[in-house]
Amino acid sequence: MTPTDAPRIERRIRLDADGGVTAFSGKVDFGQGIRTALAQLVADELDVPLEQVRMVMGDTDLVPFDAGTWHSDSIHMDGTALRKAAAAARQQLLARASGRLGIEMRGLDTVAGRVRARASGATVSYAHLAADGPLAGPIADDVTLKAPKDMRVIGTSPRRAEGRDLVTGRATFVADVRMPGMLRGAILRPPARGATLRSLNETAARAIPGVVAIVRDGNFVGAVAERREQALAAVGLLEADWEIPATDTSSHDVNIRRDGDVDAALTRGAKRLETTYALPYISNAPIGPSAAVADVREDGATVYTASQTPFGARREIAQLIGLPEERVSVIARRSSGTYGRNCRDDAPVEAAQLSRAVRRPVLLQWTREEEFAYGSNRPAAWIEATAGLDAAGNVTAWRYRIRTNVHVPEQWFTSVEHQTASIGASFGAVPPYRIPAVEVDLHLEIAPIRTAAFRSLAGAENLFAIESLMDELAASAGEDPLAFRLRHLDDPLMRRVLELVAERSDWAHRPRGNGRGFGLACGSFGRPSGTLIAQVASVAVDPRGRVRLEHMWCAVDPGLVVNPDGVRNQIEGAMQQAASVALIEEVRHRNGRIITTGWDTYPIATFRDVSTSIDVLTAGDPARASTGVGEVGTVPVAAAIANAVFAACGARVRELPITPTRVRAAMTTAPLVAASV
Repeated sequence: MTPTDAPRIERRIRLDADGGVTAFSGKVDFGQGIRTALAQLVADELDVPLEQVRMVMGDTDLVPFDAGTWHSDSIHMDGTALRKAAAAARQQLLARASGRLGIEMRGLDTVAGRVRARASGATVSYAHLAADGPLAGPIADDVTLKAPKDMRVIGTSPRRAEGRDLVTGRATFVADVRMPGMLRGAILRPPARGATLRSLNETAARAIPGVVAIVRDGNFVGAVAERREQALAAVGLLEADWEIPATDTSSHDVNIRRDGDVDAALTRGAKRLETTYALPYISNAPIGPSAAVADVREDGATVYTASQTPFGARREIAQLIGLPEERVSVIARRSSGTYGRNCRDDAPVEAAQLSRAVRRPVLLQWTREEEFAYGSNRPAAWIEATAGLDAAGNVTAWRYRIRTNVHVPEQWFTSVEHQTASIGASFGAVPPYRIPAVEVDLHLEIAPIRTAAFRSLAGAENLFAIESLMDELAASAGEDPLAFRLRHLDDPLMRRVLELVAERSDWAHRPRGNGRGFGLACGSFGRPSGTLIAQVASVAVDPRGRVRLEHMWCAVDPGLVVNPDGVRNQIEGAMQQAASVALIEEVRHRNGRIITTGWDTYPIATFRDVSTSIDVLTAGDPARASTGVGEVGTVPVAAAIANAVFAACGARVRELPITPTRVRAAMTTAPLVAASV
């Protein structure tokens, strides 16, 4: 199926001989739980028991085209497509049963994998109807879906389809794939991006027992051996001379929003606040390094990958090895942690290059050091913000300038001027508040290290600045942060999640000061139709500036909630990860080379660092479409923690991570007082 093919039932739904249902999705489940949630949507629309629905996902030979598993769109987009396919399939089953039973379709309904006559109670099973041939035909865009009142599986929390295997250790990952005659590979990494290989001495590497080949293709160099340690040793003995390219200083400016006259509004205002916020590079840091298995033959290729974009990987591999795309099979396997890293998964392409050279299957698994040093990172950001208040404490002007790097994989653009390059960097940059004069500008520049997608793209970066600034403005206006936000919000749904999380956390009655503080932040991911979220963080700050995260509360509105427990799992995990980023994580680099290449130099949060409790209130609306929760949980966390630190001890930390050193420095600085104009 190509991207332009019209949707058809047979590409999405197959009725099996036993009455079970196989559903096909181009999405990939790498821990989000969408295998279960998508099956719930199909089961409900087709009226079959959930355990009779089998999901086939991410296999390019079997599933319809999909651009990629990202942007929290799996349920919103593919879930909707599967619901429509299942609803259309149900209509065909009713039509078949009508012929068999001699009853008009309006006198029939479906229940538990059977079509039933309402009047007589006569039934015919889906298994019997399957004998009439495959379900097939176009899917009408306006096909009738179940009303919320009729849903029986949607809105429940069944056990995850893969849950038992995960917790018992039976689950397999892409690095566990084994093929007959499979070899192991390793790659020689260049000292800098874009480096050109001038010469290569392979003599010592070829002499290692077990080495099958040293593969060179332009600037690509790798070793293939019987065992992984042999391949790694061979790469270590390669003598390469590289030409380092000049530093790319390209940059590009993009205006995101310009409403009103910001200069005039600032001049007229009673108070003005000017400040900057800084965020470091963050490693994707997957718990399991990248891996792939490729088997390239004369007549085709089979590649096992953890890519979030199986069809994109297929296209890239087909071009590399000179085969038509339809002769390349890419099969998605479980990854061990990916939060945007596998939007551009290097391993399958590299494994294919090695396999093409030796004509045998090759497993390529990156080392931990490679993953940190050569994998992608969330861009750094430097944000300059100026805001004005009138005499009544209303925000009248907002100037916001982001200096950052690209948030998309490098193969999707050719320069920072390309429109695609600015998309991720502008996420969440426009404040959701009622402000008469707003100016938002983006300055994109090439990073000294590799950057690409990270969970929420720039959403969490921009919300850290926006929600910190809103707290600072509230303090300048002498107003409670919650009341200040509500006074500037027109969106009833955003007001609702704010009020819900305030009630849940008992915001109005929590003590503040003396080392204890509560902070608030709110935002969205993918507005205007995206998911809304508000969070409260509780922290304790000791005299040495150490921040202990005590409790976190969250209210989230993702529209129709397919699996409430799945929503909570996603939000809880996202909040924990974002707290690690806010308090601990930072990539260090020197002259374009990353020096934090292990867990010892790039620590992440452990059980001793996490919040003792996370309370997630799911405030969805079954009358609205699902809007996704994979990324939004990360968005307000850093700002909520920073605002809580200020409430606890008066330290306004504007640079992440919030380390004891930065907290102590902020403690010694007089609180920022907005200057009268």
